Amino acid sequence: KDHKTQEIVAVKIIRNKLKFKHQAGVELNILMHLRDNDPEDAKNIIRIKDHCEFRSHLLISFELFSVNLYEFIKMYDYQGFDYGLIRRFAIQLLSALKYLK
Repeated sequence: KDHKTQEIVAVKIIRNKLKFKHQAGVELNILMHLRDNDPEDAKNIIRIKDHCEFRSHLLISFELFSVNLYEFIKMYDYQGFDYGLIRRFAIQLLSALKYLK
């Protein structure tokens, strides 16, 4: 729970290890660039909400989705999806890839 906004969020914790520090900075810059250049949230890219350091670890908060891919597949009893749903997924993925290019 984000104590500033009272919103439930997903949090990624990047440990304070030398091998992660540079990569974390690059990731954070990319995520902020993607968010700032898609103000309408139309490109199907996960949105960073905020970031901070806690005990020298980097914490990045994201919007929280209702279900992850594994849970979604489990809801369908591991039987796969119909073509309409696969098509919608593909359109969203291609839209995101086009934006990232």
